[in-house]
Amino acid sequence: MKQYLQSVKASFFIMMICLLILTINTFLPMHLTQYGIYPRSNNMLFGIFFAPFLHVSGLHLWSNFFPFIIFSSLVGIKDVKRFYYLFIIQLFCTGLLVWLFARGESVHVGMSGIIYAFWGYLIVYGIVCKNFLHLSIAILTVFFYGWLIFGLFSIRSGISFEGHLLGSLSGAISGYLFAKNDIR
Repeated sequence: MKQYLQSVKASFFIMMICLLILTINTFLPMHLTQYGIYPRSNNMLFGIFFAPFLHVSGLHLWSNFFPFIIFSSLVGIKDVKRFYYLFIIQLFCTGLLVWLFARGESVHVGMSGIIYAFWGYLIVYGIVCKNFLHLSIAILTVFFYGWLIFGLFSIRSGISFEGHLLGSLSGAISGYLFAKNDIR
């Protein structure tokens, strides 16, 4: 239980950083969202690392807040190191994939790419690992958050479906590789 609480604290701390950045962006004329991911722009490669921490509004942050806390807590249910490791991998992999393949006419920001990566990870890891705890988490993730599948192909203006789709693919691949490694 102590390990689980460490993941909750770590994920809450990350979301508090996002809240602080949003607050600064709201009350000071800094326009920090300009430091997100601009696909295929060499000048803005650092956006790969900053984009998940940037949100365009309180509603945007709020819609990411609880799914991030829940999924990251489940990722780190046995070991908080797994959460940190996977967070860093997905920060880079999802961001890089968005930079490579997303629509180029907009900036991509928000934690949803990593949320989708954790979602894909939890489902695939549980299915491949086949132990009771992780299979139960996979089933509950699909049951309670199966509706996220609709965000993979949403072409609504202002929403980076590419971040959702590429994040879930990156997370699913990570889930498979981590499960295969843990089985060995």
